Amino acid sequence: MTGAPAAPVALSRSRGVLHALLDAPGRRNAVTPELLDALHAAVDTAEADPGCRVLVLSARGEHFCAGTDLTAPVPEPAAGPEAELPYWTLLDRLTRTPVVTVALVEGRATAGGVGLAAACDLVLAGPGARFRLTEALVGLVPAMALPFVARRTGEQRAFTATLLAEDLDASAAVAAGLADLHAGEPAQALRRTLVALSRVDRSTAGALKTYRSRLFPRDARLGQDAGRVFLDRLTDPAVQPLLDRIPTPERAV
Repeated sequence: MTGAPAAPVALSRSRGVLHALLDAPGRRNAVTPELLDALHAAVDTAEADPGCRVLVLSARGEHFCAGTDLTAPVPEPAAGPEAELPYWTLLDRLTRTPVVTVALVEGRATAGGVGLAAACDLVLAGPGARFRLTEALVGLVPAMALPFVARRTGEQRAFTATLLAEDLDASAAVAAGLADLHAGEPAQALRRTLVALSRVDRSTAGALKTYRSRLFPRDARLGQDAGRVFLDRLTDPAVQPLLDRIPTPERAV
């Protein structure tokens, strides 16, 4: 008898910290509706706990996150005139939640996985970390990830990394601004970061994040536009032959 599928995200707690472990290594921790729901639930859990100051995203296996699972049905925006795709909504939440968000990247972050890391307030890159926006290689545009990458690296650097599908190691990611720290010993680096964050209370961190969003505002319609651009390319018949080149086990961008 087959049991229920394992949850794609495993939660654990330490003092003032919620750890969300992407736990589908067999699927390269690809972005699926289930993963998005689980990460949204993790943010809900962190926000509902007044003692939680930090949400840490990490992953089991060789891949931090391989991007959108292209074997899943084409995603649809939520209903309503201001509809956004769930992936965009998650990234936007990571930037706006009063809880400090930390991505601990120890493996490959590819395509949408780069956006997931980039949306976090702090990115720690372990020795095995790699960051690569691969969408352009298969005819797609990383329309939802790119704004979050560009806010870290600057517009031109993000554009170049996308156009050339650059494969950045930890040092190169820090140099580009995509990561904040090259963590030779990831566990120790995370501990030091959490100790530093423990000196800042949640309300102050939340106020700082709110002010940052006002200081550097995004167009209110960007989420809708980004989802439309992504879906237009994904459903374009001219793009399908490029997508068909991807082996089925690796169909994530």
